[in-house]
Amino acid sequence: MSTALDEVVLAIGDPDTAESGGAHNQKGIEFQKNWAIVKMFALKEKGAIDFLFLFEAVQDVAILNSSSAPTSIEVFQVKKKDRMEWTWASLTNLHVPNDPSKKAKSKVRKTKPLDGVADSPLGKLFASLASFKTLENSGSFISNAGCNLVLSSGGNVATSLPVALSELPSHFTDLLQAALDTVHKSGSAKADLSKVLLEKVDVPVDDAQTYTIGIVHQYLDKVSPLHAGQARSFVESLLAKLGPLGAKTAKATTIEEMKSRHGYSLEQLNAALGDLQQTPDIEFHLKQWLDQLAKEGLVFWEISQIRAAATAIFSRKLFGSPLPADVEISACCDAWLGINKIGTNLMPVFESGTSHLRAEFPSAKKAELQAHFLLKAIVQCVDLS
Repeated sequence: MSTALDEVVLAIGDPDTAESGGAHNQKGIEFQKNWAIVKMFALKEKGAIDFLFLFEAVQDVAILNSSSAPTSIEVFQVKKKDRMEWTWASLTNLHVPNDPSKKAKSKVRKTKPLDGVADSPLGKLFASLASFKTLENSGSFISNAGCNLVLSSGGNVATSLPVALSELPSHFTDLLQAALDTVHKSGSAKADLSKVLLEKVDVPVDDAQTYTIGIVHQYLDKVSPLHAGQARSFVESLLAKLGPLGAKTAKATTIEEMKSRHGYSLEQLNAALGDLQQTPDIEFHLKQWLDQLAKEGLVFWEISQIRAAATAIFSRKLFGSPLPADVEISACCDAWLGINKIGTNLMPVFESGTSHLRAEFPSAKKAELQAHFLLKAIVQCVDLS
């Protein structure tokens, strides 16, 4: 059993360092999951040989550099903001310290209790990092909005690339260090401000999924251009897979529970991408076939239902979770298509094949059967190589 993974399980069980599901509104959840997918593909682009993402376990997202024998962990607070930039107070729950290089104002500035940092985004990040003794650790505060903080070198964090907290002026870093010293548990190493970054990311809050689809499309266009058109369905399927992770409030007490409740690994992502490359761009052909059926009389609302059913079937297949009925219906389609030919007009064979399926599976929804039939017919009848 890995000592490092045990350390992560213990961190999940510690209320001072763990995150529990339900802390975000829906828009915040979408921002977080889409950012995670973009991060996964960035790691793949950099040639990562392994990783394990944990959701709502150790803070919002944590990334281990291995799913079996990790040596490092990155911990992330991933927060969306609808208005304005992040301020020193909103990040730390601390007052803005006086700048010693400027003449002090006659009015005394009100200070805030140093221990208030414990409930702040940055305080929670540092508390999580302090719980790791074996793993190398670092953290980041991620947001769509910038952080309105000056840098000791001049400039502003909001307009910079990711910057470490240690790059803030000394009157800010001294106050933060003193505050963190008041709340850290005895025996913990002193907080290292160089280990935590502030980063503004390009993922938009109002349409995060479209941005993610664009990133995945770019990746697929490079490594498997014949499947780039499936970026949307792949992202939708991946978001559906990530959605439940971390949603359960019961804490994981074993490594396997942690992985199943909170984790998504590079191995899982590669398996899904491998399945995608074995799957032809059915969506492109499905649109063509449905357009042809529309010309032959298929009404628009049936087409919409078939599209939705086909997306669900494809998603289940892509992530290895087909329903028992999926397998049975697909086999029935194969058998029927093996002895029936498809002519120039699609509607006759479409209606005949669907009627056969409805007789065999009377409890199944018509749109599901229609979608199954078209997907199997496309695989068998179109040159998808």
